[in-house]
Amino acid sequence: MSSFWVRPATAADARAVRDLARRVGREFRVAPRRREYGAAPGSDDLAWVVEAGRGKIVGSCALRDAEDGSWELHSLNLEPDWRGFGLGRSLVEHALRVARGAGALSVVCLAPPEFAEARTLLERLGFRDTGRTHASGEAALEVVFTLAS
Repeated sequence: MSSFWVRPATAADARAVRDLARRVGREFRVAPRRREYGAAPGSDDLAWVVEAGRGKIVGSCALRDAEDGSWELHSLNLEPDWRGFGLGRSLVEHALRVARGAGALSVVCLAPPEFAEARTLLERLGFRDTGRTHASGEAALEVVFTLAS
């Protein structure tokens, strides 16, 4: 594995992030929601990428303010060959630090059942299953990380 770093996503990353989301969606046979192909700079979302080697985007995630004190973590995607090296953990921990710094009370993530590895990662990081499903009726399960008590 070559070196990598987590950095804010830029407009120049948009296509690579969308392509990554599509590849991961195909891998798990889940169609990503169009809005979650990756946050574009200037939107209300904050987004980060994992850049490896010579500028290759191998991971991404984003946060959006839900305006009720909670923030939503979404678009967590990693290339298969880059899983298991702590990159997902780095992305999520970075997002949690940013949310905490912005005054969020909690961070919520909707995880389709197909994303078992992601759910396991989130649970290891302290996210807890709320027992709720997505309001749209999708089969996504909700997990929450409480930042303030």
